[in-house]
Amino acid sequence: MSSQLRLAVDVMGGDLGPRSVVPACVRFLNRFPHAELELFGPQIQLQALLGEQRQPQLHGRLHITSCEQVVTQSCDPIQAVRRKRESSMARALQAVARGEVQAMVTSGNTGALLALSRSILGTIEGVRRPALGKSLPAEAGSCFLLDLGANIDCTAEDLLQFARMGIEAQRVHTGKRDLRVALLNIGAEAHKGTEEIRRAAELLEKDPVIHYAGFVEGHDIFTGVVDVVVCDGLMGNVAMKSAEGVIRLMGQKAFTIERKSPITRFFGQLAIKLLRKWRTQVEPARYNGASFLGVKGNVIKSHGGASSEAFYRAMITAKECAEADLAARLGRAMAQVKA
Repeated sequence: MSSQLRLAVDVMGGDLGPRSVVPACVRFLNRFPHAELELFGPQIQLQALLGEQRQPQLHGRLHITSCEQVVTQSCDPIQAVRRKRESSMARALQAVARGEVQAMVTSGNTGALLALSRSILGTIEGVRRPALGKSLPAEAGSCFLLDLGANIDCTAEDLLQFARMGIEAQRVHTGKRDLRVALLNIGAEAHKGTEEIRRAAELLEKDPVIHYAGFVEGHDIFTGVVDVVVCDGLMGNVAMKSAEGVIRLMGQKAFTIERKSPITRFFGQLAIKLLRKWRTQVEPARYNGASFLGVKGNVIKSHGGASSEAFYRAMITAKECAEADLAARLGRAMAQVKA
């Protein structure tokens, strides 16, 4: 493969479809002149949308692989593996497997993406369950949270593996070497939580290469007290989406202040600028794009309802993972553990 960055994009997976993805792709290519994109989706529709963008100078760096088959949000993961091998999602993963691209991005069905990734790419040796994780903004720096929904029932050994993978991913995003790792729990006390979480704590404490900081609660994810927070997919998904809901509520409240009485508006304006500035900094769209850690390839999952701005951010995450070759780094890290 050439040294030039090349990414695969599944344009059909999200709720908004190509009309959201294509402008994000054009923006990405304009910002990164060394990049090329391979778009997987219906050729006629994509060519029409690209024509609307009026960016003929990008045509040599933007290629289309025609795919009419689509993995819908309601598609069962097993059926995706058996019957959707020619879908835009599967074809993009196949490009990763062949080494034609360094990463792929999709807004598609999470369960189907996990199933197809495991089938087409395979899992890194030593990884029992791939996990979905991403770096979130914190008061001091950022915090990598995983799993975000790929695995609902997790053993203590699974959580230990998630911690190891989360450390490598956060090193890519921050450049830091010594990272503090914690387990998400209902309290910081050692006796709290399920048996598996308490047993995972014992495994993390005994691991000589993990800087284990103990249990943390949901609010600690965003304070920056630790660098990596590990949990099962149910807890992680709820924590992330609850935070996104609060941020959106802040935006709605800021909007309603401007529509109230003059006195309310007067006092509200004292805080509204600061509120809007802070909301912009933590806007979920700015941090869109989670990595599937543990498969033999860089796979980035965008939110299903991602706007063009959000999908663009997911593409930047894919760029970071591709340039750092995160999947290969994880493979080396897990091999060292096994040795």
